[in-house]
Parts: sequence; C-alpha cells; structure tokens
Amino acid sequence: MELALAVAALLAAALALIADLVGRELLGQGVFGAQRAAVHLTFVAGVLGFSVAVGTGAHLRIKAAEAVVPRRWDPAVERAASVVSMLLLLGLAWYAARFTLQTAQVGERSPTLQIPIWPIQAVMVWAFLSGAARYAIYLADPSLKPKGEPS
Repeated sequence: MELALAVAALLAAALALIADLVGRELLGQGVFGAQRAAVHLTFVAGVLGFSVAVGTGAHLRIKAAEAVVPRRWDPAVERAASVVSMLLLLGLAWYAARFTLQTAQVGERSPTLQIPIWPIQAVMVWAFLSGAARYAIYLADPSLKPKGEPS
C-alpha cells in the first residue's frame, strides 16, 4: 500500500509539473498551484519511500561497523539494531505527531493552495510508526527481516 501511494504521489507530482510546463509554453500561463502541489506530493512520496526502504531492506547500512563485530555476534547485533531502530522511530513519530498537532492547532495552510498542511505532515507520523512496527516484528521474528542489498 505504501509503495503504491508513494508511486501515485510521485506520478501526480510529475503530471502536475508537466501540465504546468505545457501551460506555460503553449498557453503562456501555467497551472495555478501546480508547483506547490508537486512539492507536497513529492514530500509524501519521499516520506512513504522511507517506509518502503525499511520494509524491503533497502535502507542505508554502515558497512564499516560490520568489520568491527565478529560474525558469530550477528544475530545479537541484528536484534539490538532492531531495538535501537524501533525506539528511534517511535521517538521520531512522537515528535512528528507533536509537530503535526501544533500545525493543526495553529491552522497553518499552504500559502498557494490554501489547504491545511497537517494532513500532509501526518504522513511522517504514519511512516515512522510503520517503520517502528516493522522493526518490532523483526525483533520478534528475525527471519522476517528482508535481506536487501547492504549499502
């Protein structure tokens, strides 16, 4: 679901920018709000891309650290990494939720589109909670952790 939404958001951003460009070149006037909408959509795609990376094992890894710890410790290190990642993402979700709630309380709106910003920001809360849930699952059953390509 996250991947489909990220792809849809990125596609919509590209279409908005193409429509704006075509409007400017052929009609002498772009599409009102297209650039701002593309910024919001790209943000959504990028944040959801984080969840997709966690779910597929495509996130960055610190390869230098792999040489420091003996291979026989790998299972314990993987579990510790899942705990640290889960706790970090829960903390980020908490801060993202506070930030999003403050934006909603203030009533901040997108200057061009005049839409509330908080629903767009709420995607961060989802992405961080989704990642934390995945790491909790990997902690409970390490065999479910995707192998991915170490970066």
